[in-house]
Amino acid sequence: MASNNVGMAEADRFWQLADDLQEKTVSHAKELFSYAETANPDDLLSLLIQYRFFTIYYIPDIAILVARMRDGQLRSFLADILTDELGNGDPAKAHPRLYDDFLKSIGAPLDLLDDLAVKDNIEMLQGIRGKLIDPRTSTAYGVGLRGMGGECVCQVYLSRFHEHIVKNPFIRQRRADVDWTFWDLHVGEHDIEHRLKTRQLIDEEIVSRGATDIVELEQGYRESMASWSAFWSNVFASVKSRNVQRVSVNRAVDWRGTAAGALA
Repeated sequence: MASNNVGMAEADRFWQLADDLQEKTVSHAKELFSYAETANPDDLLSLLIQYRFFTIYYIPDIAILVARMRDGQLRSFLADILTDELGNGDPAKAHPRLYDDFLKSIGAPLDLLDDLAVKDNIEMLQGIRGKLIDPRTSTAYGVGLRGMGGECVCQVYLSRFHEHIVKNPFIRQRRADVDWTFWDLHVGEHDIEHRLKTRQLIDEEIVSRGATDIVELEQGYRESMASWSAFWSNVFASVKSRNVQRVSVNRAVDWRGTAAGALA
């Protein structure tokens, strides 16, 4: 009974920590959110364009995580999320494509987007992928890094971001012409259900296994929150400064450099 009580206390401590880190991460972005309400059209586009690169990296990362996980409900559920992200068999409904449809509807030049990625963010996303591939990292760590960090926090963050974007005068003036499909999925019941189910399964299949798995899950989640904050800080800085290094990003993933770095 005593060991069960200790395990429950450790689980409660972890989830309280996770909630606190999530709120701290979202609060860290208050300046960015406020700026999104008043930014001129060019700066608003610059902010919004950068998120597409997160979506491009997220899908292969989840595929890597699913491939490494043991059989179970969490693995199958993350595979369902992966299928959903890829459009459930229809590439026109894949979430990166839907986000580009949104960007196009507010005037983004689609033929130039691949060349606009902030270099610091791409290096960070590449680093995250390297850790997912690295056989020295556990799947509990990977779930904290991408399962919790990517799926759970992303939904909360995007919901807050959306609340401010729709208040921007440029968006308000053309709201009826904007393609909202991506946002309807990510700020509505669809993604809220994903976030809650992901958390439930993480609790049942990882947190319940005890201290070692919780420590590794927490490590991955802490790193995820730090990188998420850094990602948006870099985005905000890139809008404020015109002297930002950018790189070209292709949707096709070249594994060679990542795998070599992870196994070195």
